[in-house]
Amino acid sequence: MLSKSDFIIASTCSKKLVYKKLNYKTKNDENEFLEMLAQGGHIIGKYARLLYPEGIEIKGESNVEIISETKRLFEKNDKITLFESGFESNNKIGRIDILVKNGNTINIIEVKSKSFDSGDKKSKSDERLRVCIEDLAFQTMVMNEIYPNLEIHSYLLLPDKSKRTDIEGLAGWFSMNNHSTKNFEIDELPAQNSIRYQLPLVEFKYSNHPEKEKYIASLSKNHLLSLINFDKEVFEIMGDITNRSNQFLNILKEGIKPEHYKINKNCSKCEFNLGKEEEQKNGYRECWQGIIHKDPHIFDLYYGGLLKGTNNGWYFDELISEKKISFWDLEIDRFRDKNGELGSRGLRQLLQYENTKTNSEWISPDLKSILGNLKYPLHFIDFETYTGAIPHHKGMRPYEMVAFQWSCHTVVSPGSEPQHSGFINSNYEFPNFIFAESLMNQIGTSGTPLMWSSFENTALRNILEQMDTYNYQNESLREWLTNITTNDKLKRRGRFVDMNELTLDHYFRPEMKGKTSIKKVLPAIWNNNEYLHSIPWFQKYAPNGITSLNPYDSLSPIFNELENEEVVKDGTGAMRCYNALMFGEESQNITKRQQLIHLLHQYCELDTMAMVIIWKYWMDKCGLD
Repeated sequence: MLSKSDFIIASTCSKKLVYKKLNYKTKNDENEFLEMLAQGGHIIGKYARLLYPEGIEIKGESNVEIISETKRLFEKNDKITLFESGFESNNKIGRIDILVKNGNTINIIEVKSKSFDSGDKKSKSDERLRVCIEDLAFQTMVMNEIYPNLEIHSYLLLPDKSKRTDIEGLAGWFSMNNHSTKNFEIDELPAQNSIRYQLPLVEFKYSNHPEKEKYIASLSKNHLLSLINFDKEVFEIMGDITNRSNQFLNILKEGIKPEHYKINKNCSKCEFNLGKEEEQKNGYRECWQGIIHKDPHIFDLYYGGLLKGTNNGWYFDELISEKKISFWDLEIDRFRDKNGELGSRGLRQLLQYENTKTNSEWISPDLKSILGNLKYPLHFIDFETYTGAIPHHKGMRPYEMVAFQWSCHTVVSPGSEPQHSGFINSNYEFPNFIFAESLMNQIGTSGTPLMWSSFENTALRNILEQMDTYNYQNESLREWLTNITTNDKLKRRGRFVDMNELTLDHYFRPEMKGKTSIKKVLPAIWNNNEYLHSIPWFQKYAPNGITSLNPYDSLSPIFNELENEEVVKDGTGAMRCYNALMFGEESQNITKRQQLIHLLHQYCELDTMAMVIIWKYWMDKCGLD
């Protein structure tokens, strides 16, 4: 049988369909970020169902039971709305989120958590919706094959970024507190091994409330979802969808042949490459058998996948076809653009190539003057934000940013110990302006604020725009936000200094390979400079003289009242932690709330201390401080 999830993953690579059916493990099985998105999708699904109170959910322990019950209800009733209905045609299974039958007219409605802006004319053609439309077309194809005489229309039901909620705490109306024993496939993780996850039970807070209908009416009156017709788009690709489906079915029946797939540069992102040699079943290794893995690999090159080959092809594809995958198979002349010039990307690639070859660290001769000209105090700043399909607060739109935490390490003068300060919102109110005001009051207008990447700049620029949206009056804050942020469109240069840009232009170590994220740069410096471990500021990240491969591994877990061992090591964990703090079961328990706040503090504090570690090392290498 070919499901829509099978179809989606096979469309990226036919060989992945085989691995999926054989239950090979994937990176997605432990992908917390995509799992979080998927859980958000299930909440949107629950929200959507509440808008169709007449709907009937199809239940069953197997596809056979679901398809049978769907057929019985569908053909028995002239007018009916079904949730999670199942249809089978020619070994293809369609599972439709919401199906509305009214006589001979059928509306297929796929509910997705992808954002949409009905106020933007280009939104409907957004490339990010392509997979959603193909998914919808697959469902429509199955229905057309079974009921060719019915009038079938195809819709996506999407969170609409042009809409704003009038409900305070809307995200708290939905929760996932338990799990059923029913396995499920995650649309956002088509290569994910479905037995890894269980279907979350999304609960509506007022499902047993005496005034339940009042709350549902409130949701329906000003709901945040838009129903968008995609008949035209589905019709245009239906031939291709049918041809691909037939090809994939043939592969399942007859087996896959060499002409059905080809290893190429896209294999670098293969979900079936766990990177664990002990894994017996590794799809990536099976595809690449006969080609000995090399380290460093061509995939390690900074933005190497964008290098053009001959005849409008890709350079990496040419190398792979010749079984040349060693980093040393790269021809450095390929780093030049069509005019024979080394652009900024080509310069970084050449820098990486030359210093990897000599296994040497590179520091730009300009870094010393740049660091020396930074005005004290230095403020190393990191933010944590939350964006969700269901808004937290009244007046917010889907996926609008909530800035809930900042961390700052301040070095007042050369040689002084970093002083830490921070803010976490723990109140049930829109926090962005309080967040920005607290940071403004902490660092003021003196010295140099430093960030890693442009994220903090973007967050503060969003808050500046939100001041107009929410009619928030604070001229001091407006002036401060204007001065600290950069806006290229307005040709405004702010105070922020981006340490990621400094790394790109002025620093390299071979261990970083083609990456410049702080979680790549920090270990590269930390593990090669043991003297840093004895500096009092940093000693707690190397307890008892034992150095960690990554200081983030030193974050201590919290047990006590939390159900499971908890430790926040990345931004996804911080987002989940904050949502739990605001609306989870933990939000009603003072002890658990304090523990969640502690988890957030220790994670965000390390992010800014990581910046200090890197800065301190650069200063030492440049003979400063």
